Amino acid sequence: MKPLDIYTLVFMNAFICIGMSVIMFSVHRTFKSEVQGVGHWAWAQLMTLLALPILATQGILSEYVAIPGFNGAMLWGQGMTLIGTQLFYGQKPSWRLFLFIWGLTIAGLMWWLVVNPDFSIRVAIYSLTTFVMYCALIRLVWRHGEKHFSSYFFMVLLLVHAGLNLLRGGVALTSDETSVNLAKGSNLATTYLATSTILVQLLSVVFLVMASRRLKAVLEQRAVEDPLTGVLNRRGCGAYYERLQLHARQADFPLALLAIDLDHFKCVNDLHGHAVGDQVLVFVAGKIRQLLRECDQIARFGGEEFVVVLPGTTLAEARLVAARIQASLKNAQTDLPLCTLSVGIASNTSADDDFDHLLQRADAALYRAKNNGRDSIETDLATQSGSETPVGQ
Repeated sequence: MKPLDIYTLVFMNAFICIGMSVIMFSVHRTFKSEVQGVGHWAWAQLMTLLALPILATQGILSEYVAIPGFNGAMLWGQGMTLIGTQLFYGQKPSWRLFLFIWGLTIAGLMWWLVVNPDFSIRVAIYSLTTFVMYCALIRLVWRHGEKHFSSYFFMVLLLVHAGLNLLRGGVALTSDETSVNLAKGSNLATTYLATSTILVQLLSVVFLVMASRRLKAVLEQRAVEDPLTGVLNRRGCGAYYERLQLHARQADFPLALLAIDLDHFKCVNDLHGHAVGDQVLVFVAGKIRQLLRECDQIARFGGEEFVVVLPGTTLAEARLVAARIQASLKNAQTDLPLCTLSVGIASNTSADDDFDHLLQRADAALYRAKNNGRDSIETDLATQSGSETPVGQ
């Protein structure tokens, strides 16, 4: 069987590395804070790209340059995948441990190259280090990865690659060195190189798939979340109400809506600046959220207006919640210039009340609270004229 051409493999892998690094750097630049670690994977591709010409020019370069250069670049690239994956899962990157292992491995390779030359031991050292790094990656994904096919496939690829490197190290110690020497172009060596190349690029592709899933979740969260306060926006609040409405049709239960507005908030912006005004909004949103149950939701509808959805809450109970919110902000310990709150309350009169209709009624009650001198609570007149019995009865 004619061995594969090592130069063809190097050439093809170089182009793949360039393409993958460009894609990963693009994702990293656009979503650096939301999807971390992609940039480190991009650097891993570039380190592989750096190592490939060194491999292809062995015999031209001095072995004292080529061997530590190729192995050092490859090991550094593998370390970047480990660090990048740790960041991806929100774990503290183990830079010190990686640098220690990398330096110890390079020192071992140089010892068995300069002091006591032995090709087989060098291959075994490199293979063992690679095996340990892939095992660390497998453990990381197993403990912190999403329970999804992409994570499982990622671990399978890591396991295969770890086994492949362990096998190469074992073969190097038990057989002729030409069988595992990549520069010699033997069948076994070039097959290992081709398989390893495919696995490395597959790992990058699967990591991008996992990153895209994370990115999809981030974009979906952005679509329903207010970027300043971290609470829901109008779209997210409407979607939450629709889910509650489906439940309301199956089991009769009341639902209340609070429309909350900060009184004279424009004065805060005029006197203290918009930056302080933003801090006030964040503080108020956090204070309200602390007083709510887990099933309740708060949303910011732009400016200084907030809406609170209270499932399973009657009109009288909603007034108590609104009063607690007002009192909590009046007694808040903060250096920020706080405002009083005006609150309008509406409760559903039937299971078919849609979100916009209920919001209009809560806003009408809020408008009356503002007209009545602010810092007050008003209830929807339509709800007041009805009964306090549960919806549907």
